[in-house]
Formats: sequence, C-alpha cells, structure tokens
Amino acid sequence: MTKEQKSALEWLARAYPDSPKKRLKEWFANGRVSLDGDIITKPHLLLADPGERLGIGKVEAAGRVLAKRMPLRLHAQVNLLYIDRSLAIVNKGAGILSVPGGPEETQNSALKVLEKYLANQAPPGTKPSAAPARPLPVHRLDQYTSGLLCFAMNPSARDHLVKQVRSHSFIREYLALGDGRLDPPRGRWKSWFKLDAEGLEQAVFEEPAPGATEAVSDYEVLDTISWGSAANTHYVSRLRLRLKSGLKHQLRIHAARAGVPLLGDRHYHPDFKKAAELGSPPPYGCKRQALHASSIGFIHPETGKTKRFNSKFPRDLAEFEAELRAK
Repeated sequence: MTKEQKSALEWLARAYPDSPKKRLKEWFANGRVSLDGDIITKPHLLLADPGERLGIGKVEAAGRVLAKRMPLRLHAQVNLLYIDRSLAIVNKGAGILSVPGGPEETQNSALKVLEKYLANQAPPGTKPSAAPARPLPVHRLDQYTSGLLCFAMNPSARDHLVKQVRSHSFIREYLALGDGRLDPPRGRWKSWFKLDAEGLEQAVFEEPAPGATEAVSDYEVLDTISWGSAANTHYVSRLRLRLKSGLKHQLRIHAARAGVPLLGDRHYHPDFKKAAELGSPPPYGCKRQALHASSIGFIHPETGKTKRFNSKFPRDLAEFEAELRAK
C-alpha cells in the first residue's frame, strides 16, 4: 500500500496546529525546518508521513544559506558547495590557507572567509546575529593545494567528523599529475614519518622508528600522457590518490619517493625546487603543485547518512593538463 503523501507544510501544520500557516511558511523561509537534519525551504515538498524526521530549530546563519543556490562564490578562491546545521563544504583555490596559521596570522584563509560570510547572514528585515555560527576545521589542505574542505558548524559535529578522520573512514581522494610512469598502475605506499621540532620537515623511514607515525597512501594511474621521440620519451601520470592516514605533505612525499614527484612541487620535485632557488621560470610553466582534493566522503554527524562530494580539476590545472596533452 502506498503511503499517503502530503506537503511538508501540511505535516508541519499537523505537528503545530496552533500556528497560522503564514508563520509556518516563515519558518521554511528562515531555514528553521529540517528533514533528517537537512534544512528544507520548500513548504510544498511532497512527503510520506515524516514523523519525528521533520523538525524545527532555531534560525541559524548556516540554515539560512541553504535557501540560496549552490555553489556560492564567497571569495575569488573560496566557493561554498554545501552547508547545514552540522557542517559546511567549501572548494578552496590554490594560494589561500585552509585555516589561519597561528594567533597572529594575518593572511586570509578559507575559514576566515566562511566566518565572515556567516557573520553577515540574517533573515530579511533583521540585523545579523550577535552570535553567528562559528565553523570549526575538520582537516586541512596545503596552501597551494586546491580542493574540498569540510568545516563543522558546532563542537559536537566536529568531534564526530574528526573521529572519522582519525579512524581513516573519512574518505579523502585527490587528483594529481606526477612526473614519470608508475608500474604497477595501482598500489599502496607505506612509510613512517617523523616531523621535526619546528613542524616543517618530515623525516621518512621505511620501517617503524621511535617517534614516527605510519603514513599510508593508495594510488591509481588514471592515464599516462607522453611526448617526445622513441629514444627520449617523457611521461606524466594522471593519478588518483587516497589518504589512508593524513600527515603533513604525505602525498607529495610518497609520490616523490615512488619516482613520480608532482609537477609544480617546489619542495619535493628536484627540477622545480632548483628553478625556485635560481628564480627561474618553473618547468613546463606549472606554477603550483598539481594536486587537487577531488573527493571527500563521510557519515553525516546528525543524520547518519553517507555524504560524498566531488570536484574536478580547477581551471589552472585543467588548462595545464591540456597543454601537456597538446605536446
């Protein structure tokens, strides 16, 4: 038997019989109505009896954003892809920090951009809240790595998401361009990293060592670009990389040690490092490391549902890859 369907407004009216429909519609418009933890703004959405899955919350900056079309450009290097009461997903460009580098950090960051945006959100006809939503970092990307970042919207959601990161169930996949060929075309890189006292350099060990943490990355060759003569052929591998652990510069170090240092990497690719030291133009014209956080996946802290977000190569890497293929 097919369950009876009614509009979300009708189900809400049944739950709140003393509230006039005008007020109920305002609740939808102001982002107060949620289904399975996700804000819904369409009162005429047809539903089978949602029971307690349909809820009412406070008017929050995070919820109000959902009434707008996504993705939403917050900054030249930060796009908002998704937000609800528990978390926000942004797509970060290369060059901007993920989070401030310290208490005195004056550089802009994706976190600062999101904070500023949420602080300025308010329902029509009202002033911004004195206590706007405060996003909290769940993980980070290197300054010159682009791609997807997850921020929690409250401490409880952050604890839930960080536990997934630490247990390696939080999926973090990257697209990259490595200088060289890999054989076999898929596999696993494993080593042990130990960060120096300044937190800048990683010492790498092939076996467990005192104070070192295991670093595990999976790789897959998606395609190989080649050019040159039969006697002198150059190869670039388009890679999909997945973090099983997430240590500082892990993928960049693993790729370099496997013989496919990332194009544009001024620290771990010897040719790019030398060019940077000499002040010379970067080889092939690749201005930053060819690494992009292309996919993240996790269990939603409130609904328990699996969430997955994907992002293609940004324009700079897509155009650079096209130039390589044109060779």
